[in-house]
Amino acid sequence: MPVNNVKNIKIALLLFLCFRITLTAYAGDFLFTSINTSNGLSDNQIRFILQLPDGRMVFTTSGNVNLYDGVHFSYLHRTAEDVYPLQQYDGYYRIYRSGDSLLWIKDNHKLMCIDLYKEQYITDLASYFQGKSIPRPLEDLFVDDLGRTWLLMSNALQELGSGMCILLPDNDPRVLQDVNAKDNALYLFYDTGEVVCYDLGNQKELYTTSAYPPSERGDFWRTSLVVKGSKGFYQLRNGRKGGLFYFDWQNRTWKKIFEQEYTLNTLVILPGDEKAYISCIHGFWIIDLVNGAHQYLPLLKTRKGQIVSTEISTIFQDLQGGLWVGTLNRGLLYYHPAMHKLAYIGRSFFPVSLEEDVVVECFAEDEVGNIYLRNHSHIYRLADSKDGSLLLIPLSASSISSELSSQLQRSASGYQFRGKNYTALCTDSRGWTWGGTSDGLELFTNRKKTSHIFYCENGLSNNFVQAIHEDRHNDIWVTTSNGISRIHVNPDNHDVSFINFNRQDGALEGEYVQGAIFEASDGTLYFGGIDGFNVFRPDSEPIAPGLPYTPVFTTLRLYGQKVNTGEKYGDRVILPQTPPYTENIELDYNQNFLTFEFSALNYLNGERTYYRYQLEGIDKDWNHVFAGGQNGRTDGTGILQASYTDLSPGKYIFRVMASDNILKWDGRVKELSLIIHAPWWKTTTAYTLYIVTLLVVIIAGIRLYVYWTRKKMERRHKEEILLLRIRNLIEQCNSYENEQKARSEESNAPSPCNTVETPHSPKQDVAESAFLARAIEQVEKNLHVSGYSVEQLSRDLCMERTGLYRKLVTMLDQSPSLFIRNIRLQRAAQLLVEGDLSITEIAERTGFSSSSYLSKCFQEMYGCRPSEYAEKMKKST
Repeated sequence: MPVNNVKNIKIALLLFLCFRITLTAYAGDFLFTSINTSNGLSDNQIRFILQLPDGRMVFTTSGNVNLYDGVHFSYLHRTAEDVYPLQQYDGYYRIYRSGDSLLWIKDNHKLMCIDLYKEQYITDLASYFQGKSIPRPLEDLFVDDLGRTWLLMSNALQELGSGMCILLPDNDPRVLQDVNAKDNALYLFYDTGEVVCYDLGNQKELYTTSAYPPSERGDFWRTSLVVKGSKGFYQLRNGRKGGLFYFDWQNRTWKKIFEQEYTLNTLVILPGDEKAYISCIHGFWIIDLVNGAHQYLPLLKTRKGQIVSTEISTIFQDLQGGLWVGTLNRGLLYYHPAMHKLAYIGRSFFPVSLEEDVVVECFAEDEVGNIYLRNHSHIYRLADSKDGSLLLIPLSASSISSELSSQLQRSASGYQFRGKNYTALCTDSRGWTWGGTSDGLELFTNRKKTSHIFYCENGLSNNFVQAIHEDRHNDIWVTTSNGISRIHVNPDNHDVSFINFNRQDGALEGEYVQGAIFEASDGTLYFGGIDGFNVFRPDSEPIAPGLPYTPVFTTLRLYGQKVNTGEKYGDRVILPQTPPYTENIELDYNQNFLTFEFSALNYLNGERTYYRYQLEGIDKDWNHVFAGGQNGRTDGTGILQASYTDLSPGKYIFRVMASDNILKWDGRVKELSLIIHAPWWKTTTAYTLYIVTLLVVIIAGIRLYVYWTRKKMERRHKEEILLLRIRNLIEQCNSYENEQKARSEESNAPSPCNTVETPHSPKQDVAESAFLARAIEQVEKNLHVSGYSVEQLSRDLCMERTGLYRKLVTMLDQSPSLFIRNIRLQRAAQLLVEGDLSITEIAERTGFSSSSYLSKCFQEMYGCRPSEYAEKMKKST
C-alpha cells in the first residue's frame, strides 16, 4: 500500500476520533432545537425574551418585536414617532410587562410601549403621559413584580396608576437602576450596590443596605438586573466585572454568589430557587443555588448535531419548563427536558466513507445482553463510553456466533395475510392483527371480519408503514417513512390513540427500514433506518410529559378571510381587541361562516398536540382532533382550525382543550362566547311589533265589523219601518178610495143631512195618503222605464223637485230616488216569489239597468241575494 494512502487513512481516523470526542464532550444534558429566520423569526439577533400571561412568547430582535404562538410569528413594527427619550437610562435592552396588556421596552436612552390589545406601539408617548397627569419629562421607567409602573422624574418616583409619589433625596449622585416590590415594601436598587427600602403605606424610607463595600463599586456600577425569588432578590451586576448577588429581605443581608471577569448578560431563577442560569459572552452558566456548584456550557449542541459557539444575549425559562436561549446572531435555541426522548445515533457515529450509505437493517442480542446491528455487510456492537454515550465497535462476521449471524442476516420481505400482501405484519397479545401497507395501517380485530384502516388524518405519522412491533406494555410501535407512531389501546373500551415521534423527538431525518424494529431483553427499543437508528427506553422515559396546555385564540376567519383587529365588517367591528384578549364575539346574521384558530402553545412539539372542542348548541359531544393530522381541522403544524357554516342566530359558547396525551385532559378549558344577531325582522322587537300590529288589525277589524253590522241593522230597521209606513199609507189610500166611493154612492141617495168630517178623519192624513197614492201610482206606471227619474216624477205630480224632496223626506224620511228604488224592489220581490221570470227579465220589468245592479240593491234592502230571497219565501210558506 502506498505510504501516502496509509498516511491519509491515519489522518482520517484521527479526525474522526477527535470529532467523536468533541460530540461526546459537549453533548451534556442539553440538546437544543434551533429557531431562526427560516422558521419565521424576523432576524437572528435576539435582544430579550419574555412570556405573556396567555402563554405566548415575546422575542425582541435588533429589528423587530416578534410574538410567537408555537407555530406562527407575528411582528410589531415601530417608527421614530413611537420612541420617547429617556434621559437617565444608559443600560441594556429591557422589557417590562405592565398589567396584562402593556409592554414597556427600554433601550439606551429610549422608551417604547406596545398595547397588546391592538398589537401596536403607542404613538407619541409624551401625549400619553400628559393624559395621565405626568407633566414633567421622564428620566427612567420601571415595573415591579406586582405589575405597577414607576416613573422617575428628577427627585420623585411616581406610580403611574395610583399617582402614589415617593420623594427622593435632593441632589442625590446615585443612579437608580432597578425597582421591585414585596408586599407593602418598595425596594430601590442604585448603581452603588445599595438597596433602599420604602414603606408604601407612608412613603417613608425604612432602611438602606449595600451589596458590597465602597471599594468594589467600580467593579459593578454599570448595569443591574433584579429577579425576584421566593425569599429575596437576585441581582446581576456588571462593570469591570460581572457578579450575582442575593438580598435576603427578611434578614436584610446581602450575599455574593458568583463573580466573573466579564459581563454577565441575563439571569433566570428556576422555581424553588434551586438553580440559576446566567448567559454570557460564550454559552451560559448553571449555578446550583443550594450547594453553590457551578457548571459552564460554552458550546451548545442542536438536535441536528451542530455545535453553536456564540454570545448568549439572553436566556429565559417559560411556564412549561422550557429553556429559551437567545443568541447574538444565531437566532433562538430551545430546550425542554422532555425533548429528544429518542436517542439518535446518526451517520457520524459510523466509521464509513462519505460515499458509502448507512442503512441499519436489523438488530440482534446475545446471551449477556450485548446489542448488535448490521449496516449492509458491516456488523457493529453497541457499547457505552465512559461519559454514558453510545459507541459503535466494528466486528467481523467470523467474530460472532452463528446464531447472531443468522439473526443479523435475516431480511425483511413481504408478508401475506388473508390473501393480501403487506409491508409489515404483527398479531398482538389481544389477538388483533396489524397489517402495514404502503398506504395506511390496517387492523383486524376479533369483533369484525372487515378491517379498519388508519391514515395520517387518523393520527399515523406517515402512510407508508415499514415495521410493526408490540412491546412488553402491549403498546404497538410502527415505523414509517417519516417518523414513529406509538399506538395505545385502551383496555376498557378498546379505543385506539396515537402518539407520534418526529424530528423534534430525535427521530431520523430519513425514512425507517422495513422490518428494522427490535426489543431487547431489558425493554429497550431499537429502530433502524436510513443514516442511523434510534434507541428508546420506555421504562425510564415517559412517552408524553403530560404538560398542562391552555389554548390561545389566535385567528378568526369569516368566509375564509382573516378578521383584522379594529376593522369594520358591515356595520360592526368584530374584533375590537386582538384574538388572544377576546372573550366575546358579536356577529350579524349574515356573518355566520366562521373558522376559529387556536394554538395550544406546545413549544415542545406542536405536531404532537391533541385538541378537543365543542360549540355549545351545535355539537353534542367533544370533537377530537390530532394536530399532526391532515384532516382539514388542523394545518399539520399544531394549530386547531374549527369551522362552522350557516350558523343560525343565537348565543353559543365555543370550548377548547389541548393535551399532548389523548388519554389525559387536565388542562384548562378555553371558552369563547359567540352571539349571532338575528336580522331586524327576526328580532324580539320586530316580533313584538308584529304581534301588536296583528292585534291592532284584529281589533280594528272587529270594531269595523261591529260598526258596519250595526249600520246595516239600523238601515234594515229603517227600511222595514219605511216599508211598513208605505204599506200603511197604501192601506190608508185604499181605505180612502173605498170611503170616497161609498160617499159618492151615498151622495146620490137622499140624505137628511150633510156629511160632516170627524176628528178621526183629518184632512191632512187624507191629503198625504192621496199624495202617496198618486206618487206610488206614477212610479208603478213607469216601472218598466229604466230612466224614470225624480225629475219625471215631480213633473207627473205637478211639483217642483225640491218640493217633492221635502215632502217625501217629511212623510217617509227618505229621498225621492230611494222612494222610487224601494217601490221597484218591492215589485221585484213580488216577481221573484211568483218565479215566472228570470232575474234579467225582472230587472227589465222593474226598471233596473242590469241584473247585477238589481242584485246589489236587493241585497242592501233585504239582506240576501234575489235567488236566496225566493227560496226563503217558499220555505216560509
